[in-house]
Amino acid sequence: MTASSSVVAERDETGRIFYTTIGHSTDIPAKKTARTTDTSRDRLLNEKPLQALGRSISAIFLPAGYPNTVTPDYLHYQMYNDVQEFCSSLSGLLASRGALEGFGVGNASASATQALLLSVLKDVCSRFTTIIGAYYFGTSLYPETKTFRFLADVINDTSIVLDTISPYFTSISLSPTSPYIPSGSTLQIAALCMSGAMRSLCSLVAGGSKAALTDHFASPVNGKGDVGELNAKNASRSTVVALTGVLLGTLIVPYITTRISIYTALFFLVFGHLLANYLAVRSVVLRSFNMQRSSILWSTFRNPKGRADGRSVCLTPRDVSNREIILDIPSRIRDAVADRVIGYCSLGVSVQYAMTSCNTSHVLKMLQYFQEEPYVLFVAESRSWGRSGPCILVSFKEGYGSLDQLRAWLHALEIAAMWSTQHMRPSEIEDMVLSTHETLKKEFSRFMGCMKEAGWNIDEGAMMMGSPGSVIMSPETTKDA
Repeated sequence: MTASSSVVAERDETGRIFYTTIGHSTDIPAKKTARTTDTSRDRLLNEKPLQALGRSISAIFLPAGYPNTVTPDYLHYQMYNDVQEFCSSLSGLLASRGALEGFGVGNASASATQALLLSVLKDVCSRFTTIIGAYYFGTSLYPETKTFRFLADVINDTSIVLDTISPYFTSISLSPTSPYIPSGSTLQIAALCMSGAMRSLCSLVAGGSKAALTDHFASPVNGKGDVGELNAKNASRSTVVALTGVLLGTLIVPYITTRISIYTALFFLVFGHLLANYLAVRSVVLRSFNMQRSSILWSTFRNPKGRADGRSVCLTPRDVSNREIILDIPSRIRDAVADRVIGYCSLGVSVQYAMTSCNTSHVLKMLQYFQEEPYVLFVAESRSWGRSGPCILVSFKEGYGSLDQLRAWLHALEIAAMWSTQHMRPSEIEDMVLSTHETLKKEFSRFMGCMKEAGWNIDEGAMMMGSPGSVIMSPETTKDA
């Protein structure tokens, strides 16, 4: 039997539901028919001009299906990010003018060949910085995304300041008092080369951290967004913001010619740029583990004194985001409850390096005790000036995973916490490692279940900055001496 009519309900990418009537039949109730045929037309005809304009702008600059296809922190981050890009485009005009003057524009004694050679020298410094920076920071960007995202703009602002003030370096002369310090034109060339290197390093660090943030924004709790579309929409929005800043800057920059006006404008633009970037990074709520976030979670989980029922505290990603320190040293072990540093830990070190900080008997005992674990942990007293607490070194074995990195870091956190409450003698270090290991094995499963219920992505995490210098080979692949 073939139906003569049908009503199809559809939902568009924004979540709105509309109906379409196919065919005609007197059996369909009049109320239903009127609803299906008039809903879409009435919505378009009754829409106000401002609403239509807002919907069109949203379709152009926001991803399809917003807000269902992105995380809740996406809009706040992009708003602050657009403000910092606007400030950066304005200050970039001042920097470009300063760089051109540094190349010799407006100087009758300068030649085109000198400007060409200086630009080549600056480009060489930039390219070498890219190669070296990719080697040292390539694998470190994902674990500390927020730190490197903010640090990239600090480096960029330093480059802008150097470009802007480079024309005034020619008037600096330190040769009579300090003949080994460059001055005059030499100092100007050094400033321009350093500026190019910093700008290149900023592009490298910002590109890697932005990629990690885009992957985060495209991974809402319920659903999955399109990373490619997010990149495209971010690029179009950045183009409009930067173009607006450049057009406005062409009207303002010609009137900023004196040193006082240049320094004043540069100060406010750099301050606004860094403030907007800090607020943007602060608004991001990441759901993956890293060293600092796992320290906050484990410290509060193991210290339930704040609850009347004595149950463990399970912080949500939003709670941890509010307590994160943007610029912090990842290797620090921090007690989030007491808000103090209680030790230091280095992940992925070699056993050879551990031998330089620990005695031979301790290394042999730890290798024997951690035979069944994918990592080996060594404890040494901190010998650096100004450091307190233990210095914990972790070596990984072949086949280790991200979960093993987390367990090793939490084990180090337990050791540092016990060390901070008790004065440990060298003879008690091995017993402390064993007791904290038993505590970790007993609490780890409950901790992971609690984190999953709180909204954390327990299957994703990167604790270690970079790859380990070496891994311990399995006994089957180790040759006899």
